Amino acid sequence: MVNAIRHLAMTCDPLPLVELSPDPDGDWLLAVAQVARAGYLVKGDKSDLLALCQHGVTRILTAREFLEKLI
Repeated sequence: MVNAIRHLAMTCDPLPLVELSPDPDGDWLLAVAQVARAGYLVKGDKSDLLALCQHGVTRILTAREFLEKLI
């Protein structure tokens, strides 16, 4: 299973420096989303990244908001 994930994974080392999150521990998630050009970042902690709403092309949503987009 690890080899299958490794085959599909995108790596970036080092990640770009991002310092935007109200909680500095969330900056690495923004960096990963930026490198991956992720459409969505689904987050549950309402006190940090959700306050940004968007980072680059990545919309930051709660699980409920993301689920509503899928249905």
